[in-house]
Amino acid sequence: MSKQLILKAKLSSKDLLVFQVSFLIRQWYMWILILSSLSSIGVIVYRLATGEISEVPTQSWFFSLILIIFLLSLFINSRKSIKNKFVYEEKTYKISEEYFMMETESTTQKVLWKDFVKYILTKRFVYLFVSNNSAHLVPLDELTNDEKLFLIQIVKSKVNKQKSGCILALIICLVLFLVTVGIVQYFLS
Repeated sequence: MSKQLILKAKLSSKDLLVFQVSFLIRQWYMWILILSSLSSIGVIVYRLATGEISEVPTQSWFFSLILIIFLLSLFINSRKSIKNKFVYEEKTYKISEEYFMMETESTTQKVLWKDFVKYILTKRFVYLFVSNNSAHLVPLDELTNDEKLFLIQIVKSKVNKQKSGCILALIICLVLFLVTVGIVQYFLS
């Protein structure tokens, strides 16, 4: 019989927030949004400090507004996730070399390792993704070193690691950025 790891865990709203933020900062499009928005905010602050607020380019207002809308939607969606009762249920994870099983009061899910699409390993958690936007959060805090090694070995050998953003995605994003700036410039002139 193969070795099995059994872990009981209860997630907090802080754990969920950490997951959401760590997931987002690993997305290539977030860095482009952050950089363009911060540069736009910098232009607005500079023009405000020099008393030339009317000279702020429309693109700066546009990208600043995009960032505000994104942060607002992130806040609203995280509040909805935090209100989900499933998040706060105590979970029992059963991990073996053949499968991953999570049991709660309301549900039981058994997932074969080949069905996970990717994983992210942090100091406190292993995030096992069943789709690109849905993951099981397995806390590492309660595990002994041997149990951590067992879990990490299984995950690394059976699940694909999240691929980092590729050059093609960066080129597509830059083209979209240039097209957006061109359209805004066209309508302003």
